[in-house]
Order: sequence, then structure tokens, then C-alpha cells
Amino acid sequence: MKDCGLSAFARRFQWLARLSYPLVIGHRGASGHLTENTLAAFAKASDLGAQMWELDAQVTRDGICVVSHDDHLERVFGVDAHISQLTAAELKGLPGVEVPTFAEVAALARERGAGVYVEIKAPEAAPLAWRHLREQDQRFAALGSFDPEPVRALREEGCDFPLSVLVRLGADAMDEAERAGADIVHLCWERGGERPQDLVTPELTGAILESGRQIVLWHEERPAIIDDLVRLPVLGICSDLPERLRFAIDRVAA
Repeated sequence: MKDCGLSAFARRFQWLARLSYPLVIGHRGASGHLTENTLAAFAKASDLGAQMWELDAQVTRDGICVVSHDDHLERVFGVDAHISQLTAAELKGLPGVEVPTFAEVAALARERGAGVYVEIKAPEAAPLAWRHLREQDQRFAALGSFDPEPVRALREEGCDFPLSVLVRLGADAMDEAERAGADIVHLCWERGGERPQDLVTPELTGAILESGRQIVLWHEERPAIIDDLVRLPVLGICSDLPERLRFAIDRVAA
């Protein structure tokens, strides 16, 4: 794959020099194998070849940043409680609930040499995650959201990490990127029909790359689609099954 500004992007944000692209990004860890957004799922993602972990940031009632896609614990853990209404201690004390703190996941990422790709779910999580990464000098990281507002707020507050805007199917990718002041356009188009890869046209990728931005693609698990995605000029691709991305990328490189 052509460099397409990837090396310059990595240097600009002080990412690791040894990275290869596209990055394999474990979606909520290796969530196709283990409970999403748990320490076990993130460790498994690295075992399966993920270079980076996509995770979701929420905030407890007492202001602790934790990692969970949902505020409500019902879908994942079968518990009728909301993270935002619990203290961190109360959350940790719930039987059968495994919601790690952002600090715990970030520490595991440092130990594993993995990057963290943080999706902000609660707006108040944005400055907390940024501050932790900055204090730990954990440069291999990015922060983003479907909502351009917290991304723009980070930019205006001087965040020096790459910022991402997640783009829903049907939205104007370049318009969302401009609104957010984003460095990364993350196309969440996995529901775009039987061949969502066809939506990532040369015209679209050209416009994004010419604007100085990079591209991350949705979580994909279908092997035939993955085979096409890994040939596109993108920074990274997400998957619940990161080993499928790793296999396809290695096969292209062979």
C-alpha cells in the first residue's frame, strides 16, 4: 500500500516508528471472542495481532473515566443500572460486572505496546482521557466521537493527540470532519449493503487524504469484504475478530 502520508502522520503525533499499515484495531478489544471492553478482551486482541484497541469512554457519578460502550449495564451484563448513576466503587462492587477504568486499560496497553483509540461516549470523558494519556506520555493514542462537539472542544483546548470524527452512513464525511476539526475520518459504514467497501470511492479517499486527514474504517468481520478493505489507503480498520484482519494483511504483504 502507498504511504499516503501515513509516516508523516505518525511522526506528527509521535506514534511508534515501527508501525505497519493499515493498523489492525480490535473493536472493543477482541469482542468477537470475549466480553467487549474488558481487560481480557483487550489482551486477547493483542494476542490475535491487533496493534491498537478501540474502546468506549464513560464517566461514573464521582467523575472516574471507565470503559464501556453503554451507560446502561443491561445489554452486556444483564444488570439494570447506569454507570453515570454509580460511583466507581459501587460499579466495581457489582457482581458479574467487569467495567475497567480507563487508567487500567491504558496501563495494560502500555504493557502490551498497544495503542488506544478512544471513542468518547460521555462528553465529560474527553478531558479525563486526554489528561490521563498526557500525564502518562502515552502517545500512541487517538480520541474521537460521533458527536463533533466534544472533538472540536478538545481541538480548541489544545489537544495534541490525533482527533477522530465517526461518520454515520449517509452523512457527509468531509462536512463532519470540518465541523469537528478532526485529523481522522472514521467511516462507520458496516451496514452499507453487501459491499460497503464500494462506498469508499477513490474520489472520497482522495478528498480526505488531500485535506491532510487519514481514514479509519468500520468494524468488519466478513472475510471477502476484509480482503478488499486491506488494500485501501487507510490508517486502520476495526474488527471484532482482529485475527481476520491480520491474516488478510499478511497475505497481501507476502
